[in-house]
Amino acid sequence: MKYFSAGFYYVRYSILGQIIYYSYRRFNLRVWLLSLFFIFQYSLNQFIHLIFRLIDEIFFPGYRKVKIKQPVFIIANPRSGTTYLHRLISKDDNRFAYTKFAHTFFMTASFTKFADLIKWIDQHTGNLIRNSLNKVDEVFWGGWDNIHSMGFNKAEEDELPFAQTMMSIGVFIPFPYYHLIDGTKFLDKEPVSVRNGVMDFYESCVKRFVYASGQEKTYLSKNVMSSGRFKSLLERFPDAKIIYIARHPYEALPSLTSMFSTMYGPGEDAELSRQALSEFGIQLYLYVAEMRRSIPSSQFITLKYDDLVHNPKEAVLKIYEHFDWKASEEFTLMLEAEQEKQKNYHSDHEYSLDQYNLSKEYIYERLFEVFHEFGFEK
Repeated sequence: MKYFSAGFYYVRYSILGQIIYYSYRRFNLRVWLLSLFFIFQYSLNQFIHLIFRLIDEIFFPGYRKVKIKQPVFIIANPRSGTTYLHRLISKDDNRFAYTKFAHTFFMTASFTKFADLIKWIDQHTGNLIRNSLNKVDEVFWGGWDNIHSMGFNKAEEDELPFAQTMMSIGVFIPFPYYHLIDGTKFLDKEPVSVRNGVMDFYESCVKRFVYASGQEKTYLSKNVMSSGRFKSLLERFPDAKIIYIARHPYEALPSLTSMFSTMYGPGEDAELSRQALSEFGIQLYLYVAEMRRSIPSSQFITLKYDDLVHNPKEAVLKIYEHFDWKASEEFTLMLEAEQEKQKNYHSDHEYSLDQYNLSKEYIYERLFEVFHEFGFEK
């Protein structure tokens, strides 16, 4: 459904209808309560978002003239270090405009300016709001620190605009029905009308945000799910630059499945959804391998996950050199400090492939070319 136009607001209510149908087809108190909460918060978010977008049309119509030039998209399979790289590069904030988690709820010029005003007031009144939000972060997202560190004031991926259109697998985090609904996985494989609607809305979000954040800056996005939007992004932003992080499939696939199914309870649906999530991860590897052939090498660079986490300074400067960006002295010093912190890096995450009915033999057979290209051990 379009509200006035897809660029103003676009929602695939058919997906929401399927979630509601599968939630209430049989009695499950936990799922019923989650579904009621989900519908309430989704409706509230949509209502408030529509108000901010109306305010944009009245007070900030200049966003329509914004040109998104050479945006940067960091993509990968989920759980491959994109958050870490995004937060590193976002430290170069004189060059880049990037969303923090709070921005993504209402990605508009009016909300961005409102957030900046609140931040300015807070800085001059003892940071009471910031400290309160930090406590809220701990309550709501503290349990995710070992999975994906989150916070309203932290640089974050711009997935919520896609979730608001119901074009994101993130809407299934509370619901074990991922295996039953196909329309949220690969935007590039959806009908042209859906692709255009979703991308019209997303481009409008980016324009509104950049208008308020600094039109002279380059938009920097990190979004693992945009691996399945590769073609749509390039069609909409043909001069885009893409950074791809390759992590060993034996590590990334079970980590992906664990993250997105952490709220699932027991049951057949939950197990089938976990299997579908693992298959989705395999398809992402294959799709990026296919699509990267369609982009000039000057617009695309690949990093290996292990190189990034063990030598972040060298990895980031490699990106800067490839895209002919000049790193400031201040930014380089920050990278050196991060390099020092990473000397003792050790991941606490260990996932069993057997836990998700995966085997090394099966993954290697499906992703032989990926193993060969990146030199991953069998």
